[in-house]
Amino acid sequence: MSLADDLPGIAQFRLDGRTAVVTGGSKGLGLAMAAGLASAGARVMLVSRNGAEAIEAAHEIASHYDVDACGHAADVTDATQVQNLVKAAMARWRRIDILINNAGINIRGPIDTLDETQFDDVIRTNVRGVWLMARSVTVPMKAAGYGRIINLASALGLVGLANRTPYTSSKGAVVQMTRALGIE
Repeated sequence: MSLADDLPGIAQFRLDGRTAVVTGGSKGLGLAMAAGLASAGARVMLVSRNGAEAIEAAHEIASHYDVDACGHAADVTDATQVQNLVKAAMARWRRIDILINNAGINIRGPIDTLDETQFDDVIRTNVRGVWLMARSVTVPMKAAGYGRIINLASALGLVGLANRTPYTSSKGAVVQMTRALGIE
């Protein structure tokens, strides 16, 4: 018996034939997660407000991992743009198996120095964007009888930190939203 015969099959981690949508996918954690999914064989759509960055990152992933990858420009806070990106993924691959809700922003400062617009911007991106994306992909996921939604929160969704009221509020909401979605 060879060593390979003694090891559990890594094939259980393969994602061949699966399609993933990664918001905030053109850089940082989103890009790393998209690359990880692609390395396991998944087709990936990288979503960013900056379409050129998303397309460039998708091209790099496609050429490196030999998978179908595309970049898509969308603002996850806009319901119409979210619906359009889901339609684009469905038109291209006829399925969405995995959603990684990674898009997010962080505006820092003591509460008395922040204005309502700054607070609203963080909540809109970090909470509304997650909710819109999750709502939009559940239809094709339910139809396929398969789907995984991964919402990125933060330790700051569970503990407080000075000068982060918009961010901690938003990530606490994402934690609770994820719990509720898990029950649904």
